[in-house]
Amino acid sequence: MTIAAVLLAAGGGTRFEGPTHKLLAPWGAGTVFGAALAAAAGAGVDDLIVVQGAVDLAAAVAHSGTDAWLVQNERWADGQSMSLRRGMVEAARRGHDAIVVGLGDQPSVPASAWAAVAKTDATPIAVARFAVGRRPPVRLSNQVWERLPFEGDIGARDLIAAHPELVTDVPVDGDPADVDTAADLCAEVDRSYVEQCLGRRPRAPFAVAARDASGRPTVIANPPFLDDGTPMPTRFWLVDPDLNRAIGTIEADGGVNAVEADIGLDALAAVHGRYAAERDALIAVDHVGPRPSGGVGGTRVGVKCLHTHYASYLAGADDPVGAWVHERLPEDLR
Repeated sequence: MTIAAVLLAAGGGTRFEGPTHKLLAPWGAGTVFGAALAAAAGAGVDDLIVVQGAVDLAAAVAHSGTDAWLVQNERWADGQSMSLRRGMVEAARRGHDAIVVGLGDQPSVPASAWAAVAKTDATPIAVARFAVGRRPPVRLSNQVWERLPFEGDIGARDLIAAHPELVTDVPVDGDPADVDTAADLCAEVDRSYVEQCLGRRPRAPFAVAARDASGRPTVIANPPFLDDGTPMPTRFWLVDPDLNRAIGTIEADGGVNAVEADIGLDALAAVHGRYAAERDALIAVDHVGPRPSGGVGGTRVGVKCLHTHYASYLAGADDPVGAWVHERLPEDLR
């Protein structure tokens, strides 16, 4: 059995407002499309097919040095299903038995996710399951090719939803967010800065919950679970290095005991309850297994960490501990 990676990169990108098509917009040291192409090429499969449409990607493919087969979808404006069909037909013409399909505007899906999905053949369909749910890449054996839609923008979604018995979920790492608008490009800048602040790669997709006056992230919002499924009780995380140092000084001067005495345990219990409810609302109702517990910073009683309370405060929560900390910060950090 042989398998081809199929990278769908034919759309018009009409929501993107920039000097180039979104696929050719800068991303890291290269472009959005270049990052997605490199990941697909790293899947370790037998062939690589790129389906183009609205924009000519020949130069980008040549520049990448990957051994990719470029095909044109003349009906790219008719939706993703036509691009999927075009890639499937090309894979069949080249003698492959299965395809693993991903999107050219998902630059943060790693090669490891492509590879994990590609090698999963227990069922006719295998789909990547990220921390945020099912997203491409998707492996489709030739047993289901003729059941795929010929029109519209749904790809294999309806088939997957209608026939769970045909599907295997494949847990993977990475961020499946796609680039739709120019604002999405800011995510790469944010990701790089947050990684620098943490001294490591974030262990789950995050959102920026607060920024400083210059636009840099100060607080990130975490999902309830890390990429490996570990429960994450801390919804809001302070990443700003200057704020972290200043709040560390407040803690070292007895700030935790002082704020507990000032606020009172009953008020703190209400803070923890609100925090836990906001976090737990993000957990699927059918979730089975370990789940995050406690309130701010994972604690139930009193104050565990001033940093986590201040992060919650900056993110807009009603947190009197965060407000107490704010009043004690140096003037230039407020």
